[in-house]
Amino acid sequence: MRYPPEPWHMQGTVVLSVFRLPRRLVPDDHLPVGARVITLAGNAFVAVAFVSYEPGSVLTYDELLVAVPVWDRGAVAVSVPQIWVDSEASRLGGRELWAIPKLLARFGEGSSIAGVAVTGGVSLPGRWRFAGPTAQRLDGREVRAHAAMSGRPRLVRAGWMFPVGGPLGYLTGRTPLVSVAMDDMRLTFGQSPYAQAP
Repeated sequence: MRYPPEPWHMQGTVVLSVFRLPRRLVPDDHLPVGARVITLAGNAFVAVAFVSYEPGSVLTYDELLVAVPVWDRGAVAVSVPQIWVDSEASRLGGRELWAIPKLLARFGEGSSIAGVAVTGGVSLPGRWRFAGPTAQRLDGREVRAHAAMSGRPRLVRAGWMFPVGGPLGYLTGRTPLVSVAMDDMRLTFGQSPYAQAP
C-alpha cells in the first residue's frame, strides 16, 4: 500500500492560531452537500496550524493546514479547505482515505504559502483532549471521519507571514485572536467515532 491503513496514529508538536474574517473569504468547495460554515455576525473563524509529526507516528512529515468549524448533519464538525504536506504518502492517504485536499509543498525560509515565528509561552494545566467528526468533499466524493487529539497546551505569540499573492493571501495582515502551541501532541485520525481521545 502506498500509505498506511486507517486509523493513523500520530505524535509531535503543533502551533495553531485562530483568525476571524468575513465569511465570503473562506473557501467552501470542500464542504459536503448540506454542510455550512459556522458564522457570527457575518464572520467565520478559521484555524491555521503548522504540525510536525515526529518519529513514533505512522508517517513522519510536516503539515500546514486551514480548518474551519462547520454545521453538518445536526452537529458541529471540522472541515479542511486547504492543506499542504511534504510527504507524498500523506498526500495520497489524505485524499484517498478522507477526501482531504492535501497538496505537496516545501516548508521553511522563503515559503510562498506561510511562515510562522513563535515567542513566549504560558503553560496551561493538565493534558487537554479534543475529539469530533470531520466533514469533507473532494472531486465529488464526500467522506466523514473522526479525529481525537490530546496534548499539553501553551498560550504563545505567533507571528504569521502570508504572502499577498499566495494561497493564504486572504489572511495577510490579520492578527490572530489566540495562538496555542501543543507539546507531546497525540492524534488518531480515521478511527471509530466511539473511540476515546489518546
